[in-house]
Amino acid sequence: MKRYLITLSLILTCCFAGRAQQEAQYSQYMFNALVINPAYAGYRETLNVSLLHRDQWAGFQGAPKTQSLIADGAFTKNKNVGLGVAIVNDKAGLLGQRSVYLNYAYRLPVGENNARLSFGLAAGISQYSIDNSGAVIEDRDDPNFLGGNASNLGPDGKFGVHFSNERFYAGVSATNLLSRTVSYQDGTIAKQGRHYFITAGYLLDLNEDLKLKPSFLVRDDVQGPSSVDVTSFLLIKEMVWVGATYRTGVNLWKKTYLNTATINQNSVVGAVEFFVAKKFRLGYAYDYSLSKMGNAASGSHEISLGVVLNANKKSAALLTPRYF
Repeated sequence: MKRYLITLSLILTCCFAGRAQQEAQYSQYMFNALVINPAYAGYRETLNVSLLHRDQWAGFQGAPKTQSLIADGAFTKNKNVGLGVAIVNDKAGLLGQRSVYLNYAYRLPVGENNARLSFGLAAGISQYSIDNSGAVIEDRDDPNFLGGNASNLGPDGKFGVHFSNERFYAGVSATNLLSRTVSYQDGTIAKQGRHYFITAGYLLDLNEDLKLKPSFLVRDDVQGPSSVDVTSFLLIKEMVWVGATYRTGVNLWKKTYLNTATINQNSVVGAVEFFVAKKFRLGYAYDYSLSKMGNAASGSHEISLGVVLNANKKSAALLTPRYF
């Protein structure tokens, strides 16, 4: 009982804190950047469907679990309009969030090497819920855990810019543009703060069979701790991606109100993605925390599946592989 109470308290502290990190965590965002940037819609110029499941801090009571379904494609004769839909289900402890976003990107050719500059918008709706029936409490009459389930529905938006050519990509984006306070009875569930992302990467040819793709991602929510991912992937014979990420917390804007313990949550990630029959992508990532969390849980597991729906049709995207 005491163990469950401690676990529940930790999860709720992460979720209720006004300056807590609230966006779902992904380790395979580099294989489908639409989860963080709506301007990525239509980038591959094929019809794609991606499924992902993340089990964070496996073995830890009440730990976050995330599922997502993403579909996108490029449309019009010049493939300059990208459309996509993203459905995300995220649960941590007693709190849950279900979101649906429609993504639109307008893609402009800007020079040689298939360079394109995209501007994207996403509009959606999110349902925030609390499930009091799952609480483990000592005082059954605690008014904060009476009343069963409760939910709150509200709109949301995202904006992003994405540039890419055959060798380089870069993007900036912002989420939770319609940030607000989600209230339950007389208390506050969470203050949804805006999150900002900056990412870039480059592709290097090592030889005929090997390509190296270093990249980075900076993530910041202004009020909470920032994080930086430094990643390097190796593409083997155009069939397998193998790589690793080092993730570290940083205090980019010198936020003096932050607890140092929330910043130094470093972790390492190992990931692999296989291309199967030219139309399927199967990916797996394992996160291992370098902080004290690593002693309490067995790491985080993330598995993804991608499908190209029109792989049998002629497409410039299939003749020119999309590495980003």
